[in-house]
Amino acid sequence: MTDALGTNRAAPFDAAAKEAALVKESTSWDTSTVVEAADDDIPVVDVGRYFSTRDPSDLETPAATLRHALENVGFHQLTGHGIGSPSMETILDATRGFHDLPIETKRKILIDQPGHHVSSVGYMPIGARKLPSRERGNPNEAFLVKSDRNVGFDDNLWLPEETLAGFRAAVEQYSAQITDVALRLLPVYARALDLEPDFFAPAFEHPFSRLRLTHYPSNPTSDEDLGSYGIPPHVDTTFITLLLPDSPGLVIYSQLRDEWILVPLLPGAFIVNAGELLRQWSNDRVLRTRHFANNTTDASRYSVPFFFNATADYPMECLPSCWGPDNPPKYPTISYLQSQGVVQGE
Repeated sequence: MTDALGTNRAAPFDAAAKEAALVKESTSWDTSTVVEAADDDIPVVDVGRYFSTRDPSDLETPAATLRHALENVGFHQLTGHGIGSPSMETILDATRGFHDLPIETKRKILIDQPGHHVSSVGYMPIGARKLPSRERGNPNEAFLVKSDRNVGFDDNLWLPEETLAGFRAAVEQYSAQITDVALRLLPVYARALDLEPDFFAPAFEHPFSRLRLTHYPSNPTSDEDLGSYGIPPHVDTTFITLLLPDSPGLVIYSQLRDEWILVPLLPGAFIVNAGELLRQWSNDRVLRTRHFANNTTDASRYSVPFFFNATADYPMECLPSCWGPDNPPKYPTISYLQSQGVVQGE
Protein backbone atom coordinates (compact mmCIF):
# COMPACT_ATOMS: atom_id res chain seq x y z
CA MET A 1 0.00 0.00 0.00
CA THR A 2 1.39 3.42 -0.93
CA ASP A 3 0.50 6.93 0.16
CA ALA A 4 0.31 10.16 -1.83
CA LEU A 5 4.09 10.32 -1.93
CA GLY A 6 4.35 6.85 -3.35
CA THR A 7 5.97 5.66 -0.13
CA ASN A 8 5.40 2.06 0.87
CA ARG A 9 4.29 2.53 4.45
CA ALA A 10 4.03 -1.23 4.99
CA ALA A 11 7.72 -1.74 4.25
CA PRO A 12 9.48 -2.43 7.55
CA PHE A 13 12.68 -0.66 8.51
CA ASP A 14 15.37 -3.05 9.73
CA ALA A 15 17.54 -1.02 12.10
CA ALA A 16 20.01 -3.85 12.67
CA ALA A 17 20.47 -4.37 8.96
CA LYS A 18 20.94 -0.64 8.46
CA GLU A 19 23.63 -0.48 11.14
CA ALA A 20 25.38 -3.54 9.68
CA ALA A 21 25.36 -1.94 6.25
CA LEU A 22 26.84 1.30 7.61
CA VAL A 23 29.59 -0.58 9.45
CA LYS A 24 30.39 -2.67 6.37
CA GLU A 25 30.55 0.47 4.24
CA SER A 26 32.79 2.32 6.69
CA THR A 27 35.30 -0.52 6.99
CA SER A 28 35.78 -0.51 3.21
CA TRP A 29 37.07 3.07 3.03
CA ASP A 30 40.74 3.68 2.28
CA THR A 31 41.86 6.33 4.78
CA SER A 32 45.61 5.92 4.26
CA THR A 33 46.14 9.39 2.78
CA VAL A 34 45.04 12.60 4.51
CA VAL A 35 45.80 16.07 3.13
CA GLU A 36 45.52 19.57 4.55
CA ALA A 37 42.31 21.44 3.74
CA ALA A 38 42.41 24.27 1.24
CA ASP A 39 40.88 27.63 2.14
CA ASP A 40 37.62 26.96 0.30
CA ASP A 41 37.18 23.27 1.14
CA ILE A 42 34.81 23.79 4.07
CA PRO A 43 32.19 26.56 3.76
CA VAL A 44 31.71 29.07 6.57
CA VAL A 45 28.05 29.71 7.39
CA ASP A 46 27.69 33.00 9.28
CA VAL A 47 24.29 33.27 10.97
CA GLY A 48 25.17 36.32 13.05
CA ARG A 49 22.98 38.83 11.24
CA TYR A 50 19.94 36.54 11.10
CA PHE A 51 20.31 35.52 14.75
CA SER A 52 20.47 39.21 15.65
CA THR A 53 17.55 40.50 13.58
CA ARG A 54 15.35 37.38 13.20
CA ASP A 55 14.34 39.03 9.91
CA PRO A 56 13.40 36.37 7.29
CA SER A 57 15.18 38.44 4.63
CA ASP A 58 18.44 37.83 6.49
CA LEU A 59 17.98 34.07 6.12
CA GLU A 60 18.78 33.88 2.45
CA THR A 61 22.54 34.51 2.52
CA PRO A 62 23.41 31.90 5.19
CA ALA A 63 20.83 29.52 3.68
CA ALA A 64 22.52 29.74 0.27
CA THR A 65 25.93 28.90 1.76
CA LEU A 66 24.39 26.11 3.83
CA ARG A 67 22.66 24.71 0.73
CA HIS A 68 26.03 24.40 -1.00
CA ALA A 69 27.53 22.78 2.10
CA LEU A 70 24.69 20.28 2.48
CA GLU A 71 24.60 19.24 -1.16
CA ASN A 72 28.30 19.29 -2.03
CA VAL A 73 30.47 19.12 1.08
CA GLY A 74 28.60 17.65 4.03
CA PHE A 75 30.39 19.79 6.63
CA HIS A 76 30.61 23.50 7.38
CA GLN A 77 32.01 25.88 9.97
CA LEU A 78 29.31 27.80 11.87
CA THR A 79 30.01 31.36 13.02
CA GLY A 80 27.82 34.13 14.44
CA HIS A 81 25.99 31.61 16.64
CA GLY A 82 26.16 33.70 19.80
CA ILE A 83 27.98 31.29 22.12
CA GLY A 84 31.04 33.20 23.25
CA SER A 85 34.57 31.94 23.81
CA PRO A 86 34.18 31.94 27.63
CA SER A 87 31.28 29.46 27.40
CA MET A 88 33.22 27.31 24.94
CA GLU A 89 36.26 27.26 27.23
CA THR A 90 34.08 26.48 30.26
CA ILE A 91 32.70 23.28 28.73
CA LEU A 92 36.12 22.24 27.42
CA ASP A 93 37.61 22.85 30.89
CA ALA A 94 34.78 20.81 32.42
CA THR A 95 35.57 18.01 29.95
CA ARG A 96 39.24 18.07 30.92
CA GLY A 97 38.39 18.15 34.60
CA PHE A 98 36.11 15.13 34.35
CA HIS A 99 38.61 13.02 32.43
CA ASP A 100 41.42 13.99 34.82
CA LEU A 101 39.58 12.13 37.58
CA PRO A 102 40.83 8.67 38.62
CA ILE A 103 39.36 5.87 36.54
CA GLU A 104 37.81 4.27 39.61
CA THR A 105 35.91 7.50 40.30
CA LYS A 106 34.60 7.77 36.74
CA ARG A 107 33.53 4.13 36.74
CA LYS A 108 31.07 4.88 39.54
CA ILE A 109 28.80 6.29 36.82
CA LEU A 110 29.64 3.67 34.21
CA ILE A 111 27.44 3.64 31.12
CA ASP A 112 24.56 1.15 30.90
CA GLN A 113 24.42 0.35 34.60
CA PRO A 114 22.00 -2.48 35.39
CA GLY A 115 18.73 -1.09 36.69
CA HIS A 116 19.27 2.46 35.43
CA HIS A 117 16.26 3.50 33.38
CA VAL A 118 18.18 5.43 30.69
CA SER A 119 20.68 3.72 28.41
CA SER A 120 23.90 5.12 26.98
CA VAL A 121 24.43 7.85 29.59
CA GLY A 122 27.31 8.30 32.01
CA TYR A 123 30.94 7.31 31.61
CA MET A 124 32.08 5.28 28.60
CA PRO A 125 35.64 4.04 29.18
CA ILE A 126 38.45 3.49 26.72
CA GLY A 127 37.87 0.23 24.87
CA ALA A 128 34.10 0.47 24.60
CA ARG A 129 32.70 -1.04 21.40
CA LYS A 130 29.75 1.24 20.86
CA LEU A 131 29.07 4.77 19.65
CA PRO A 132 30.09 3.85 17.00
CA SER A 133 29.70 0.09 17.21
CA ARG A 134 32.84 -1.76 16.12
CA GLU A 135 34.48 -5.16 16.64
CA ARG A 136 37.53 -3.56 18.29
CA GLY A 137 37.42 -1.11 21.18
CA ASN A 138 37.53 2.64 20.63
CA PRO A 139 40.65 4.37 22.07
CA ASN A 140 38.72 7.29 23.54
CA GLU A 141 36.66 7.87 26.66
CA ALA A 142 33.55 9.97 27.03
CA PHE A 143 30.89 11.30 29.36
CA LEU A 144 27.41 11.17 27.81
CA VAL A 145 24.23 13.11 28.57
CA LYS A 146 20.82 12.54 26.94
CA SER A 147 17.78 14.76 26.69
CA ASP A 148 14.32 14.37 25.17
CA ARG A 149 10.65 14.69 26.05
CA ASN A 150 10.87 12.01 28.72
CA VAL A 151 14.52 12.37 29.78
CA GLY A 152 15.78 15.34 31.76
CA PHE A 153 19.08 16.11 33.44
CA ASP A 154 18.01 14.30 36.61
CA ASP A 155 17.60 11.09 34.61
CA ASN A 156 21.27 11.07 33.64
CA LEU A 157 24.17 9.79 35.73
CA TRP A 158 26.22 12.31 37.74
CA LEU A 159 29.05 12.25 40.22
CA PRO A 160 28.43 13.92 43.59
CA GLU A 161 28.98 17.69 43.51
CA GLU A 162 31.85 17.44 45.99
CA THR A 163 33.72 15.10 43.64
CA LEU A 164 33.87 17.66 40.81
CA ALA A 165 32.40 20.97 41.89
CA GLY A 166 30.56 22.88 39.15
CA PHE A 167 30.75 20.10 36.58
CA ARG A 168 27.04 19.38 36.33
CA ALA A 169 26.18 23.09 36.23
CA ALA A 170 28.65 23.63 33.37
CA VAL A 171 27.21 20.71 31.39
CA GLU A 172 23.62 21.82 31.92
CA GLN A 173 24.39 25.41 30.96
CA TYR A 174 26.20 24.42 27.78
CA SER A 175 23.48 21.92 26.89
CA ALA A 176 20.89 24.70 27.10
CA GLN A 177 23.04 27.05 25.01
CA ILE A 178 23.82 24.59 22.22
CA THR A 179 20.22 23.35 22.09
CA ASP A 180 19.08 26.95 21.65
CA VAL A 181 21.55 27.40 18.77
CA ALA A 182 20.38 24.20 17.08
CA LEU A 183 16.73 25.23 17.33
CA ARG A 184 17.48 28.71 15.96
CA LEU A 185 19.26 27.09 13.02
CA LEU A 186 16.14 25.24 11.88
CA PRO A 187 14.82 28.09 9.70
CA VAL A 188 18.22 28.29 7.99
CA TYR A 189 18.04 24.59 7.20
CA ALA A 190 14.47 24.97 6.01
CA ARG A 191 15.35 27.74 3.57
CA ALA A 192 18.47 25.85 2.44
CA LEU A 193 16.12 23.02 1.46
CA ASP A 194 13.59 25.36 -0.21
CA LEU A 195 11.02 25.08 2.57
CA GLU A 196 9.15 27.70 4.57
CA PRO A 197 11.24 28.96 7.52
CA ASP A 198 8.96 27.38 10.14
CA PHE A 199 8.70 24.02 8.38
CA PHE A 200 10.77 22.05 10.93
CA ALA A 201 9.19 23.60 14.04
CA PRO A 202 6.58 20.83 14.63
CA ALA A 203 9.26 18.15 14.35
CA PHE A 204 11.43 19.68 17.07
CA GLU A 205 8.94 20.52 19.82
CA HIS A 206 10.79 18.06 22.09
CA PRO A 207 14.15 17.40 20.37
CA PHE A 208 16.15 14.31 21.19
CA SER A 209 19.81 15.09 21.78
CA ARG A 210 23.01 13.63 23.13
CA LEU A 211 26.00 15.60 24.41
CA ARG A 212 29.33 13.79 24.45
CA LEU A 213 32.39 15.05 26.34
CA THR A 214 35.22 13.15 24.68
CA HIS A 215 38.88 12.62 25.57
CA TYR A 216 41.39 11.30 23.04
CA PRO A 217 44.52 10.33 25.03
CA SER A 218 47.94 11.30 23.72
CA ASN A 219 49.72 8.82 21.45
CA PRO A 220 47.02 6.12 21.41
CA THR A 221 48.10 2.70 22.62
CA SER A 222 48.94 -0.12 20.22
CA ASP A 223 46.80 -2.56 22.24
CA GLU A 224 45.53 -5.19 19.77
CA ASP A 225 42.06 -5.00 21.30
CA LEU A 226 41.77 -1.33 20.33
CA GLY A 227 41.16 0.18 16.93
CA SER A 228 43.76 2.35 15.21
CA TYR A 229 41.62 5.51 15.14
CA GLY A 230 40.70 7.91 17.93
CA ILE A 231 37.17 7.33 16.69
CA PRO A 232 36.80 5.05 13.66
CA PRO A 233 35.49 6.10 10.23
CA HIS A 234 31.71 6.45 10.25
CA VAL A 235 28.77 8.63 9.30
CA ASP A 236 26.56 10.19 11.96
CA THR A 237 22.99 8.93 12.22
CA THR A 238 21.69 12.31 13.36
CA PHE A 239 19.76 15.22 11.89
CA ILE A 240 22.82 17.40 12.51
CA THR A 241 25.91 17.34 14.74
CA LEU A 242 27.58 20.46 16.17
CA LEU A 243 31.17 19.83 17.24
CA LEU A 244 33.36 21.90 19.53
CA PRO A 245 36.99 20.65 19.43
CA ASP A 246 39.97 22.07 21.29
CA SER A 247 42.47 21.15 18.55
CA PRO A 248 42.60 19.70 15.02
CA GLY A 249 42.04 15.97 14.63
CA LEU A 250 38.80 15.61 12.68
CA VAL A 251 39.24 14.21 9.18
CA ILE A 252 36.44 14.28 6.59
CA TYR A 253 36.09 12.85 3.11
CA SER A 254 35.74 15.56 0.48
CA GLN A 255 33.41 14.52 -2.31
CA LEU A 256 34.62 17.43 -4.43
CA ARG A 257 38.30 16.57 -4.08
CA ASP A 258 37.92 12.81 -3.67
CA GLU A 259 40.36 13.04 -0.77
CA TRP A 260 40.40 12.83 3.01
CA ILE A 261 41.10 16.27 4.46
CA LEU A 262 42.06 17.46 7.93
CA VAL A 263 39.54 20.00 9.17
CA PRO A 264 41.27 23.19 10.38
CA LEU A 265 40.39 24.78 13.69
CA LEU A 266 38.51 28.06 13.22
CA PRO A 267 38.45 29.91 16.57
CA GLY A 268 34.93 30.55 17.83
CA ALA A 269 33.30 28.29 15.23
CA PHE A 270 31.44 25.01 15.48
CA ILE A 271 32.10 22.27 12.95
CA VAL A 272 28.69 21.09 11.75
CA ASN A 273 27.57 18.15 9.65
CA ALA A 274 24.36 16.45 8.60
CA GLY A 275 23.67 12.83 9.45
CA GLU A 276 21.96 9.79 8.01
CA LEU A 277 18.49 10.84 9.14
CA LEU A 278 18.63 14.21 7.37
CA ARG A 279 20.00 12.46 4.31
CA GLN A 280 17.01 10.11 4.24
CA TRP A 281 14.54 12.85 5.15
CA SER A 282 15.86 14.85 2.16
CA ASN A 283 15.72 11.87 -0.22
CA ASP A 284 19.53 11.83 -0.58
CA ARG A 285 19.70 15.53 -1.45
CA VAL A 286 21.81 16.14 1.66
CA LEU A 287 25.17 14.43 2.13
CA ARG A 288 26.06 12.58 5.29
CA THR A 289 29.82 12.79 5.07
CA ARG A 290 32.16 10.05 6.21
CA HIS A 291 34.68 11.14 8.85
CA PHE A 292 36.98 9.97 11.62
CA ALA A 293 39.14 11.50 14.36
CA ASN A 294 42.69 10.89 15.52
CA ASN A 295 45.14 12.20 18.05
CA THR A 296 48.79 11.56 17.20
CA THR A 297 50.28 14.26 19.43
CA ASP A 298 51.92 14.17 22.85
CA ALA A 299 48.98 16.07 24.36
CA SER A 300 45.45 14.93 25.09
CA ARG A 301 42.77 16.10 22.69
CA TYR A 302 39.22 16.97 23.79
CA SER A 303 36.06 17.52 21.81
CA VAL A 304 32.38 18.07 22.61
CA PRO A 305 29.97 16.93 19.89
CA PHE A 306 26.26 17.65 20.25
CA PHE A 307 24.01 15.21 18.36
CA PHE A 308 20.66 16.83 17.54
CA ASN A 309 17.51 15.07 16.35
CA ALA A 310 13.80 15.65 15.94
CA THR A 311 11.34 14.56 18.63
CA ALA A 312 12.08 10.86 19.01
CA ASP A 313 8.70 9.60 17.76
CA TYR A 314 8.13 12.26 15.08
CA PRO A 315 7.44 10.63 11.67
CA MET A 316 9.95 12.04 9.18
CA GLU A 317 8.11 11.96 5.88
CA CYS A 318 10.07 12.79 2.74
CA LEU A 319 10.53 16.57 2.57
CA PRO A 320 8.12 18.07 0.01
CA SER A 321 10.94 19.98 -1.71
CA CYS A 322 13.02 16.84 -2.16
CA TRP A 323 10.83 14.60 -4.32
CA GLY A 324 8.82 14.79 -7.53
CA PRO A 325 7.50 12.72 -10.43
CA ASP A 326 11.03 11.97 -11.63
CA ASN A 327 12.47 11.60 -8.13
CA PRO A 328 10.10 9.56 -5.94
CA PRO A 329 10.83 9.01 -2.22
CA LYS A 330 13.49 6.36 -1.64
CA TYR A 331 12.83 5.72 2.05
CA PRO A 332 9.80 4.95 4.23
CA THR A 333 8.51 7.51 6.68
CA ILE A 334 10.44 6.86 9.88
CA SER A 335 11.02 8.28 13.35
CA TYR A 336 14.30 8.45 15.23
CA LEU A 337 13.11 5.67 17.55
CA GLN A 338 12.32 3.42 14.60
CA SER A 339 15.72 4.17 13.10
CA GLN A 340 17.22 2.79 16.32
CA GLY A 341 15.08 -0.33 16.26
CA VAL A 342 12.57 0.83 18.90
CA VAL A 343 8.93 0.08 18.09
CA GLN A 344 6.24 2.31 19.57
CA GLY A 345 4.26 0.56 22.28
CA GLU A 346 7.02 -1.79 23.36
